[in-house]
Amino acid sequence: MKAQKKPFKFYFYIFLFSVIIVAAYSFYMIFAKDAAVSDVYTLWFMPFIFTAFYYGSDALIDKLANRKKSKVNNEAKFLEEVSLRMRESNEFLVEEFRKLQMNGKFQEDLKKAFYIYNTGDNAVFSMERLEKKYRIDTVEFRAMKYVLEYLEESKKMPESD
Repeated sequence: MKAQKKPFKFYFYIFLFSVIIVAAYSFYMIFAKDAAVSDVYTLWFMPFIFTAFYYGSDALIDKLANRKKSKVNNEAKFLEEVSLRMRESNEFLVEEFRKLQMNGKFQEDLKKAFYIYNTGDNAVFSMERLEKKYRIDTVEFRAMKYVLEYLEESKKMPESD
């Protein structure tokens, strides 16, 4: 279920409802319990405080959720683009895709490739290391070719995000 951002009207109704409740309670205290206005006027700030707190907490949760979502989308975009290229090549069978998906070593190397995609080559993670990691006659080597090609192309392209 996708969380939707609440419109201004929602917060206005929250404010209006809390004003009505505070006003009703104030009138009750003043007329039925003979309380002085000075005893209940501090309650009149509650609708403002409650609505501001409600809006602030929604904004904070929305901001945290969007930050987490953007990180996941970048990795998903990378993996989707690589798998699309592999599917379009018609070089892999369904069983080979399953084998790659179940291969923990290959999955770790995909994470390293994504790190290279985000930050570039460095001493620990480099495209050369990924290229030399598998034997030439393996499915992993053929798949890694597509990953490295995409990394090479994305390095040449300017950032569009």
